Amino acid sequence: MHGFANKKFNDTGYRLVTGSALYAYVSHYFYIILVAVLIIRPYKLTFMQGLVLEIVLVNLTILITYMIWTFIYDLFMPKKQELKEGTEEEREALLKNQEVNVEARNLNR
Repeated sequence: MHGFANKKFNDTGYRLVTGSALYAYVSHYFYIILVAVLIIRPYKLTFMQGLVLEIVLVNLTILITYMIWTFIYDLFMPKKQELKEGTEEEREALLKNQEVNVEARNLNR
């Protein structure tokens, strides 16, 4: 299960589920109260009807509002461009160059 459950099946879904987890933890009680006060009590739903409605509506509301907040955040804070990773030879050459620069600095002291 450890190997299966920790795989990233879809990047978008993974970012949505993992990103919204903390938001859900912080905001779920607010949405539970909203659904209870605005829908369940006025329509006098039974316990089972209210429970199913709470679970479905609260989770949908959390996901939708999280997507709205991330969209607004992305408008004002654009994502940084990812650096391309070079080939193994390019990385080795950069590391050697970096080692030479460090050695040169140490010799100059």
